[in-house]
Amino acid sequence: MEEGVQTKELPLGETMMAAQWNPARIVSTGAAIDKKTISERPCFLCDNNRPKEQHKLMTEKHYQILVNPYPILPQHFTIPMRRHTPQSIYSSFGTLRKMAWDMPKHIVFYNGPLCGASCPDHMHLQAGSRGIVPLERDWTMYEKGLRKLYPLMGEQMASMEEAGNVGNRPGLYLLEGYACPVFVIRSLPTESDSLLCQRVYKALPVIGDETEPRLNIVCWREKGTASRPDEIVTLIFPRSKHRPDCYYAEGKEQLLISPGALDMCGLFITPREQDFEALTAEKAASILKEVTLSEEELKPIITQLTDKAEGAATDGEEKKDDMPAINQVVSVGIMKDTAIRFCMNSPYQAKGTEVTGEQIAEYTEGGIRWKDNVYQELTFRPQEESLPLKGVGGSFTLHGVTIGQKFHWERQESQTFSGILKLVVDEDKIVAINILPVEDYLTSVISSEMKSSCSLEFLKAAAVISRSWLYAQMQRRQERAGQPAPFFTFVKGEGESIRWYDREDHTIFDVCADDHCQRYQGITRASNPQVAEAVNATRGQVLMYDGKVCDTRFGKCCGGQTNEYQYCWENIEVPYLRSVKDPYCNTSDKKILRQVLNDYDLETHDFYEWTEELSQEEIHERITSHLKMDLGPILNLEIVEKGPGGHISKLRIVGKDKAFIIGKELEIRRLLSTSHLKSSAFTVETKNVRGGVPQRFVLHGRGWGHGVGLCQIGAAVMGERGFSYKQILKHYYTNVEISS
Repeated sequence: MEEGVQTKELPLGETMMAAQWNPARIVSTGAAIDKKTISERPCFLCDNNRPKEQHKLMTEKHYQILVNPYPILPQHFTIPMRRHTPQSIYSSFGTLRKMAWDMPKHIVFYNGPLCGASCPDHMHLQAGSRGIVPLERDWTMYEKGLRKLYPLMGEQMASMEEAGNVGNRPGLYLLEGYACPVFVIRSLPTESDSLLCQRVYKALPVIGDETEPRLNIVCWREKGTASRPDEIVTLIFPRSKHRPDCYYAEGKEQLLISPGALDMCGLFITPREQDFEALTAEKAASILKEVTLSEEELKPIITQLTDKAEGAATDGEEKKDDMPAINQVVSVGIMKDTAIRFCMNSPYQAKGTEVTGEQIAEYTEGGIRWKDNVYQELTFRPQEESLPLKGVGGSFTLHGVTIGQKFHWERQESQTFSGILKLVVDEDKIVAINILPVEDYLTSVISSEMKSSCSLEFLKAAAVISRSWLYAQMQRRQERAGQPAPFFTFVKGEGESIRWYDREDHTIFDVCADDHCQRYQGITRASNPQVAEAVNATRGQVLMYDGKVCDTRFGKCCGGQTNEYQYCWENIEVPYLRSVKDPYCNTSDKKILRQVLNDYDLETHDFYEWTEELSQEEIHERITSHLKMDLGPILNLEIVEKGPGGHISKLRIVGKDKAFIIGKELEIRRLLSTSHLKSSAFTVETKNVRGGVPQRFVLHGRGWGHGVGLCQIGAAVMGERGFSYKQILKHYYTNVEISS
């Protein structure tokens, strides 16, 4: 901070606030932010208008970290978006929270356009040192005054509250006992909890023609205890006024205080010495109360939030009357970009008008620009009933869809879909979502995952496992709506990083369209009558275990023995995903392989047994690049843990300077390959050792994919040999039942 900055405490009962005399902050406190002034001055957050001395660091892909030239806190950063776009937080809640999690020694905060932002025309966040802002500094005292609003857990929650066990549960709260009302979200670092932030955002009023509710947000990572993990605390201050009346007063009555996020947390910034001397605790509290919503104004907002918690549809969500029940339709995330180009191949309806032909939607000003208007979301509904297998009726084409993301066959293509197209904002991009009947979705998935010329029994098996996995995901998403995930997808410690990539991170749709979930390419490839026959013959059939739909994982080729769930994902044993011998997937029959594999999959050869050879330079560069650390010359790769099928889940990399353990299987495959290693089922041979340092590493591997559940190539061989689809399913999934 600048020399000469002074602070004083402002005690008021149990509330402790503070004032800071900081003359340099007159630039921000006295900033004019009317449209005329902004339009006439260059944006000081844009690259071209910043002084050469102002260095930058890139973060979160679209943001830059700058040193704040007029700091309030010992370390104070301004974090602008690279593109010049207006201040709006709705689509950036995930970024805000992720920054707070990744910067545990800092608070991250946001000032709305009329709530302290001196540059409302350029989207930016800020970050600063922990332990100085009173509300964050004294949080352990204030958190005792939290009243839970969401989620509501019925009798179970009530009983826990009576027992005093609910205090550390994630959810949405209202802070009571502070100088002004504050919404508080306590959560784990999961994407889904951004929805709670958006829930509050949507419930707050928008004044006049302003672009978003008036609010300030402060976020930080709160250290956990032995009984609970670290959590993210997000404070949302619902504002009513930009500046208090005293700002505009004359003479001794004037206090030049323009509250931003730090003021709302009890640290009042006064650029003039007379204001610093005159400010009392009582006056500070009255300013906070004046610029936030009153109790009466809060009542309908709280009612709206708790009504939604009990199941009412939110603005923009599909209503029950508009859509079939959840067990009949699925929402699929197709693509995400700053601009979506699409074509309505038949008449669709959107915003009360008929839409046909080529269209473009672009992300701008925190929303979706389409036909010279900006929307938060858009839904296009077909006027005709879709006939997906014939490719006629209501359909639309999306251009530039990426398939095989992060694999060596990654490419873009235009794809055609039936059903509803929905466009929504997520972070600073637009997401295209296809909503359609489940059975139509399955017809496309089976055609997209493999050639549809396979045996009918294999296609039936594929239909059952695709349907089972889908329903398991949809059910899990319903159960966890608004709830934090019950586990972390990474464990990081000294000398170790264990991370897994599961399919439960989608929050605005049920499943995605690529290999992360199940390949879905609309009606582009859903054209074989045999696929439709397989879906119809097994209509409604799923695999069940202990009364629940099975999470039926599957992969290309297990390499002779399947893997188990806990060696790829969370450390739990799934009883129906046991390791089984597979004598069927060792085939070079081109007829069968052409049935199972798409053209770009056929580009991968020797997947049952394969060899990958890396030089010392190659393996050192890949490991250093992935770990962001240099272990020195690589001496060995040691297996720490592996599954029954030989799939490695923990690998120790022994460098000359130090060693490091990495997992799980997909992270290992990404570490050792520029795209994806075929699998983690490999042994290591070192060659040409010079001075104790191997010059070459040879990986002798088996299989293609994670190896858990059904092996597609093995199942295809079983189908060709006359096994029924029920026999195929019960071979790969232990003690399951086939049920409608």
